Amino acid sequence: MRIGMNTTKLSVAMLLGAMLAGCTQTQSTRHDHADHDTPAAQQQEEQPSSVRGWGYYSPRHGGDESASRMAFPTGDPDTSAMLVHQVMPNEVARGQDFEFSYHITNLTSAELQNVMLMMDSSSNLEISNSTPDGNMSGDGMTWALGNMGPGETKVIELVGSASEVGMASDCITVSYNNFLCATTKVVEPALALSKTATAEALTCDEIVIRYLVENTGSGAASNVVIKDTLPEGLAMNNGSRSVNIPVGTLAAGESRAFEVRANASRTGEFSSGAMATADAGLEAEAGATNTVITQPELAVGVECTQTRFLGRNFTYEYSIENTGNGVANSATASASIPQGTSVVRVSDGGRVVGNNVVWDFGAMGVGDSGNFSMTVSASSIGTYTSTVTANAECADSVSDSCRTEIKGIPAILLEVVDVTDPVEVGQQTTYVITVTNQGSADDNNIRIVATLPAEQSFVSASGATNGTADGKTVTFAPSGPLAPGAAISWRVTVRAEAEADSRFAVEMTSANLKSPVNETEATNLYE
Repeated sequence: MRIGMNTTKLSVAMLLGAMLAGCTQTQSTRHDHADHDTPAAQQQEEQPSSVRGWGYYSPRHGGDESASRMAFPTGDPDTSAMLVHQVMPNEVARGQDFEFSYHITNLTSAELQNVMLMMDSSSNLEISNSTPDGNMSGDGMTWALGNMGPGETKVIELVGSASEVGMASDCITVSYNNFLCATTKVVEPALALSKTATAEALTCDEIVIRYLVENTGSGAASNVVIKDTLPEGLAMNNGSRSVNIPVGTLAAGESRAFEVRANASRTGEFSSGAMATADAGLEAEAGATNTVITQPELAVGVECTQTRFLGRNFTYEYSIENTGNGVANSATASASIPQGTSVVRVSDGGRVVGNNVVWDFGAMGVGDSGNFSMTVSASSIGTYTSTVTANAECADSVSDSCRTEIKGIPAILLEVVDVTDPVEVGQQTTYVITVTNQGSADDNNIRIVATLPAEQSFVSASGATNGTADGKTVTFAPSGPLAPGAAISWRVTVRAEAEADSRFAVEMTSANLKSPVNETEATNLYE
């Protein structure tokens, strides 16, 4: 048996061959003819048996013929691939043509390829004709029988002669060349990686980063890993900037998605790419993604009247503005109601919540602003402060305050009344001088100066402060503070000296009065 090997790229072909050499003799005599009444081709007949399920071929032959056989490559039909018979006459006449045949049988259940019968040598035998035709090869002949199917038998019919008396013989061999081909699949995995990230976010928002890795090749990619280094200022929840995602094995065409979440510690633009690696040096890069981080910043203010008189309403004017570079979502402002005041009115959208008035502004874009107000009234003199506080998502809380001082107004009422009127000459009468604070604030240093007419003379003075007379003038010492609603009084007693329609005059000054207040009381003096 011959075995050959031929190798091509990633395929292996195995050449299997089998060869048998067999020699057959026939006796040559001087008979002028041989008994060949029945041609060899007509004597051949398949006689079935149970050789591996294919029927064991055996050619029929006449009584003056002999058949020899050989199985190869082992010599045993049960373990061989081919069975070769030679059918030869037992005796032939010298110089006379005689017929003989070769029978080649495929004993296997598979096709045998490139079957060839070869006559390697002969003695006292000359071939004059064969069906099918053979080819001369050196000192012998060959017959190419092509492929033979399972159980198939092919027959070569020959005509030959012997030129000498004695023995005629030939030796033949048979071969086949089968190729056992094996293939292995050649693959080439390839990686593709894409990365996406939140395009815009506030500093308080989570940034979602997604990776999609895919095997775009034709074989499995093993030990796939996604790697990314987040830019400074971005970090995952564990504080790390290094993303390392073990993917494992990706079959051809398989893709897997992964997601990480990060937060920004500052505003700005953040950009980074990513890479996927696998065994056999496979790599894939994802283009850089850009994330813009913004932050709202609120500014709030309040203005108010610094001083106000008691009894008059006063207003706080507030303002709010987003001075940052991000949207201020759910923006609100809360203004405290000063203790000791009551709310008179608020601007549109304001609502009283406990001790505060609250305004909702919703989402305030960059540069958006708003104005709002609260008007209150106070029940007493004092200082009243309102604090406004602004809040929004992702924005720091900011506040501002303004205070108003509520002052009172002293309102001094001067009254002069004579107790007796008319007054007989020589008799006395008393003038009662009363000062009442009808205002809302204390007044101080109230001074009373009374002037008697010529027809009267001073008798005495009394009251809230001491009084002294100098001729027709009575001066009282200044008073202390006079609270709102309080009253003080003085009394001046005089004597009527002559008949007259007299006028008793009083002048009042105080710390609050810009100019004196004068009052007179008429008294009829008679005789």
